[in-house]
Amino acid sequence: MPTTPGDLADDLAAAVGGPEIFAVYQPQVSLESGSIVAAEALCRWRHPRLGDIDPVTMIGVAEQSGVIHALGRRMLDECLDTLAGWRETGRDWAVAVNVSPMQFADESFADHVAGEFERRALARGSLVFELPRDLPPIGDDAVLSRLHLLREIGVEFSLAGSGDEAPSPELLRSLPVTEVKLPGELVRAAERPAPAWLREQVEVAHAHGLRVVAEGIETLTHLDTAVELGCDRAQGFLIRQPHEEITLP
Repeated sequence: MPTTPGDLADDLAAAVGGPEIFAVYQPQVSLESGSIVAAEALCRWRHPRLGDIDPVTMIGVAEQSGVIHALGRRMLDECLDTLAGWRETGRDWAVAVNVSPMQFADESFADHVAGEFERRALARGSLVFELPRDLPPIGDDAVLSRLHLLREIGVEFSLAGSGDEAPSPELLRSLPVTEVKLPGELVRAAERPAPAWLREQVEVAHAHGLRVVAEGIETLTHLDTAVELGCDRAQGFLIRQPHEEITLP
């Protein structure tokens, strides 16, 4: 019998508290030092009958059913536990966590994050939330105030890349972001030398005091392009594929 979205929603709600849901981590390296400085946490769902569920499908089901709130907190707690483990072993990395705009529409989410951040005495900049470029609730004053509150206590925000259009200066000024991401498809498609319009995206971000992360780095040519563009960090399969454990060479 085919699985319906309703079945998946019920299955996801039941899975949130168990081992079917887990995080994998993809390292980000500094293009100045070549060292790992952060890792992006990616949520995975291994369904006992259907196997690995596509992340886009999973997040869609979670948002439509309201399970996104429980899922988001589960992922946050797991990532903070992982972050604490890194710090205990001398790996002074940050963890980047993707966040749905729906989570920030819930006032209790920001309170939960602030409480966990302060309870664990986390270093400023050690937790980064990645925000999607299209943020319908961000115009809401209450949501903006929650973002600014978290930024004040040391949580950082990264603005996801989207297509070939740079984020507007107005958007960069209105959000308390510390980082923007350059979409992997742009980096991989860029010819050498890199086109002026792509360099301009990086320059605009730097002019606003933001660091730039090049995503989707799969070959040495892509890495050379990211360096030429002046990006600060890079991530992608060339550097390391997402995995539950980041093993050091």
